[in-house]
Amino acid sequence: MQVVIDSVGFSYSDKNREVTHVLDRCDLRVESESVHAIVGPSGCGKSTLLRLLAGLEKPTRGEIRFVGPRRHAQVRALVFQDPTLIPWWTVGRNLGIGIEFDEARRGLYSKVRDFTAQRVGLGRLTDRLPGTLSRGQQTRVGIGRALAYDADVMLLDEPFTHLDALAARQLREEFETHWQLDPRTYLLVTHDIEEAVLLADRVSVMSRAPAHIVETVEVDVARPRTADALTAPGARAAIARIWDVLDRASQ
Repeated sequence: MQVVIDSVGFSYSDKNREVTHVLDRCDLRVESESVHAIVGPSGCGKSTLLRLLAGLEKPTRGEIRFVGPRRHAQVRALVFQDPTLIPWWTVGRNLGIGIEFDEARRGLYSKVRDFTAQRVGLGRLTDRLPGTLSRGQQTRVGIGRALAYDADVMLLDEPFTHLDALAARQLREEFETHWQLDPRTYLLVTHDIEEAVLLADRVSVMSRAPAHIVETVEVDVARPRTADALTAPGARAAIARIWDVLDRASQ
């Protein structure tokens, strides 16, 4: 499913009625079954854009469209920067929350939950509580919950940002495997340019707020990718170009 962001703007007012403009005439096209990353200066509105795409906020101008045939039960699913797990529910129940409250798929609950747990490497931990897990394991639950929700478009808000280097590297490689096995449309917000280039087919750079898309950079690196892909000429060229655009966008 393709995502079309057409001249989207977003503003809000505080209690003193002072208006803050976050996004202004933001245009972007995310191709179906691709991985698209967004980078930009801190506080420019990257996460706000994801919230708009997730339907948690409404644009104050412009339009967001999801174009193409539905292949999954839902249109979109959001993976938060913080896994936001329900602490008194087991890992298994956290993974299956989207199915538990979906009347049409409730009969598949245990099968989808168990399959997803195995898929994200948590098959032996489904009876544990979130507080007993490492940060990396909690992140796996958050990603698995979105996969089990079964959406055409996956929205990821810096899901690896709180992990140590080893856990982040492992989960990025698993992300690549998941996409190869099940190539949905992914839109990833990250502050890490190398992560964006490693995971994405295209990387869009946002300006400072009120933000718009300055440029989209193609990543000319064959898939599947491992961490070594960052040494490829196409990856080095993309990283250099993104830094150049980001420097200009931050001024």
